[in-house]
Amino acid sequence: MVAAFAAIIFALALTAIIIVLRNTMPDTHHVLTVAHRGGAAVAPENTLAAFKAGIDAGADAIELDIHLSRDGVIMVMHDPLLERTTNGIGALAEYTHAELKQFNASFRYTGTGSYAAQQIPTLEDVLLLLKSETRKVGLQVEIKLKADENRYAGIEEKLINMLRAYDMLDRTTVISFDFSTLMTINSLEPSLKRGALISRKYMTAVGSKGPSYVASQMEELAVDYVGVNYNYLSANLYKALRDKKLGVGVWTVNDANSMQKFRLMGVDFITSDNPALLVQENGKKIDS
Repeated sequence: MVAAFAAIIFALALTAIIIVLRNTMPDTHHVLTVAHRGGAAVAPENTLAAFKAGIDAGADAIELDIHLSRDGVIMVMHDPLLERTTNGIGALAEYTHAELKQFNASFRYTGTGSYAAQQIPTLEDVLLLLKSETRKVGLQVEIKLKADENRYAGIEEKLINMLRAYDMLDRTTVISFDFSTLMTINSLEPSLKRGALISRKYMTAVGSKGPSYVASQMEELAVDYVGVNYNYLSANLYKALRDKKLGVGVWTVNDANSMQKFRLMGVDFITSDNPALLVQENGKKIDS
């Protein structure tokens, strides 16, 4: 009787200790917070103002998109066409970088806050901003295709040379929906981290074959990470990718509940248009 009572007391005490530890110990898995296009919900996307906002919000990394100007300069913009975000018309690739600098990249911005005219930045502009920061901020660079969906000749080599010049290879991940681009990056600079992006288009075409098939395709690419559209990152796909020893990220997540869901899932990075909210949510204890 006494022994049984003592066992109960011991079990209760042990449970209490576990609860205290769970409530006081920090989470060991840090989810990388990535500011999508710098923070597209709070500043004109892919501008220096947006990248500064993402950095100031405390994001671990900023994400941006690159194209080549007519004279071969790496420009930072999402679309291959100018109309959606600027006061320009036509394809970015039809203009020199000096001509592109004349357009206003905040012309069609409708988010929170008001911003003066913003230039379309070059990649070098962004690297200079990052190097001026006292905090070491990471970089995700998405290599885009031209308006005709062909690749920009030589963009991978230009990117690598620029990253080398600014000593940014070790804190950059190159991402793309175009898997040939990622293979080219690997052949030119194997040390540079790479991430394959999985979109609705890809999942519509391939996803029906099942998570294991998708994971096997990603494994064949030998990428470091797979970035999945948040609508398609199921528990089964997550497990299949992890079984292949692949890093897993999710984009673009803009509400707190979804941020917590993917944190609990265990992803390596979350990309958001609202970096301040993401950083705030990432600082909370995970309730498992």
